Amino acid sequence: MKRGKFLSVLIFSTVLIFNSVQAQIKTESIEDWETGNMSQYDWQTGGQADWYITDQDPYEGVYCAQSGLIYDNQTSWLSLEFDVYSAENISFWLKVSSEQGWDFLRFYIDGNMINDWSGEVSWQQVSYPVSAGTHTFKWEYYKDGSISSGADAAWIDYIVFPPMEIEAFFTTDTVYYCENDIVTFYDQSVGPITEWYWTFEGGMPNTSTEQNPEVTYENEGEWDVILHVSDGVETSTMSIPDYMTIGSVPEIAPTPTGISLLCASWGSSSYSTTGMSGITSYDWLLEPANAGTVAGTSTNATVIWDENFLGDATLKVAGINYCGVGEYSEPLNISVYLPEVSLMLIAFVSISTPPFQLTGESPPGGEFSGPGVSNGMFDPAAAGLGEHIITYTYTDPNYCTNSATDMITVTEFTGVYDQPDYDELVIYPNPNNGNFTIKAGIEINESVDLRIYSTLNKIVFEEKNIDVNQDFNKNINLSNLAKGIYYVHITGSKTDIVKKIIIR
Repeated sequence: MKRGKFLSVLIFSTVLIFNSVQAQIKTESIEDWETGNMSQYDWQTGGQADWYITDQDPYEGVYCAQSGLIYDNQTSWLSLEFDVYSAENISFWLKVSSEQGWDFLRFYIDGNMINDWSGEVSWQQVSYPVSAGTHTFKWEYYKDGSISSGADAAWIDYIVFPPMEIEAFFTTDTVYYCENDIVTFYDQSVGPITEWYWTFEGGMPNTSTEQNPEVTYENEGEWDVILHVSDGVETSTMSIPDYMTIGSVPEIAPTPTGISLLCASWGSSSYSTTGMSGITSYDWLLEPANAGTVAGTSTNATVIWDENFLGDATLKVAGINYCGVGEYSEPLNISVYLPEVSLMLIAFVSISTPPFQLTGESPPGGEFSGPGVSNGMFDPAAAGLGEHIITYTYTDPNYCTNSATDMITVTEFTGVYDQPDYDELVIYPNPNNGNFTIKAGIEINESVDLRIYSTLNKIVFEEKNIDVNQDFNKNINLSNLAKGIYYVHITGSKTDIVKKIIIR
């Protein structure tokens, strides 16, 4: 296995004995279009109309090539670049049907016109000498500025080229594969190849005599590929060091780093992981899914937390390369929280009551705000008659802030009718989880209605015509309700009692 990739392609041709084949004269190459198309060689065609393959009156076999349909002062040409191994002749059969002396089939070698034909010419064979080396053969049908005659076309068939010089060449769909992938190598060698011998460093198999072999690589790395080809006389070799790059699925990624105790009001937080070699991107995974979303596909990512999420979450990361997604890292545990803040104020106060210190907050150390509030004191006269929302805001040592609210009602009375002492109606536990008990300490001596309201003044529980005496003890289950503050309201002809409860 090698590192430090560079590309070096070695192609060379020699006249050698290949697989113990005795030296012999190289054979000629033939184009007779019996494939039904122009795929046997790298033909090029152009002008105002392309040459095409036809089955109409070929010299031999089923097919021949015919010039395209053109008009005055137009051409249709067919050409091929050919590597000639040794000096020999090129021969071909031709036919012409054109205006005598004005419209021509012309034959060129390397841009030099060798001969031309005009009029009605039946199938005939011609031959011309060609030197060794690379040459361009071109057949062109030309029309002058006026008049057409005959079929107005030219045909060629059964071209015998000089012996062709072979050249080894191969390709793959890509040079980047993963461990145990199947790689197909495609022989693209030029010439009448009859034998192939491949060498695959690090591959299975590591050699092959197939034309287009399939190979797998068990280990990552960069591996050489060599192809030798032969036509029985000449051998050509193509060798590419470090041609194949074999990768593997990334290993487990390092655990992310970043803040693990997070205030929910901060909205977002940033995290990172240590980069790994060969990784194209990273996949970040936040669980549970309702905790928020992750932005970023690099070694750095930002979590945008859902504004309603509180609790524990985990963040993991995995590396991605062209072989797939690697194993996710160990999780980073993250706690998203808000300080637990509560506020329970007295429900009613007379407007004539002097300013007093607000209490009932938890934890201590925060600040009160709202109508009639100044430096933690509430002034009923400044607030005025009516219901007033008081807010208690607390910031913990982690600079995380939360708040709670409660309502004070300022009335004109010093009490609420002649109702019994509030202390004789007990609710426990309070705060609670939605399960609590209402107990009366004295006999009210009348039937009352019991209603429980949310802070939005919506009735969440109601029971009417309850006889209340000293043995009154009623359990209520509101565990299906959201956490928050609720009001217990007991009313009768002589009774109007309001108690506040907190469900946590």
